[in-house]
Amino acid sequence: MNHTHPYTTFIFDMDGLMVNTEPISYGVWQQLLADYGYTLSEEVHGHMIGRRLGESAQIVLDTYPLPLTLAQLMAERNTRYDQALAQGVPEMPGLRALLAALAQRHIPWGVATSSPRTHALAVLAQLQLTAVCQALAAGDEVAQGKPAPDLYLLAAQRLGTPPTCCIALEDSLPGCHAAAAAGMYSIAVPHSQTAGASFTCARAVLPSLHQVADNLDALLAGTFSRYQ
Repeated sequence: MNHTHPYTTFIFDMDGLMVNTEPISYGVWQQLLADYGYTLSEEVHGHMIGRRLGESAQIVLDTYPLPLTLAQLMAERNTRYDQALAQGVPEMPGLRALLAALAQRHIPWGVATSSPRTHALAVLAQLQLTAVCQALAAGDEVAQGKPAPDLYLLAAQRLGTPPTCCIALEDSLPGCHAAAAAGMYSIAVPHSQTAGASFTCARAVLPSLHQVADNLDALLAGTFSRYQ
């Protein structure tokens, strides 16, 4: 069934969707755990993807008996992650093409990320997108992280757009659930670490941001079919 009115706004997840930071995060967690004699399994890391740092760190503590408090673990991970991000963050394929297509159509966009605001701002600055990102909602600004809808609702509020007029782009299952719970048109764009997830919560699943850009007019009009 088609949407009864056109969509007007895009909201991006950041990690794994705009930038390929999931391998960086995985590497940081791997090295941190290795220093304490443990190996981070892909299964455990899979449960961490898309979640806020506090929730991810708690999953680590629940799985590996580290001699650290939650606060200590979060601080240690943040220090290492900041150092890794300073080396540069690779963009996901199609990001610039999609942003150019949105700019051409004067479509506003924002970001809803589980990352803390300082990290999100650092990534936007590296991408030189600070001035064109109209709103940012970060994981440390809401009561509940993804899969709760709080982040997407906050982003929509800051954009001044009803959630039902927003298209949300996500790479993770928790994020997809969050966007759907907020009442948005959720599009899953999986990467290698989330490709095995069953994105039944998504209205569409596309292989990259290139395909989002290629189908942008149909998406905005609410006429896109996930089977076309």
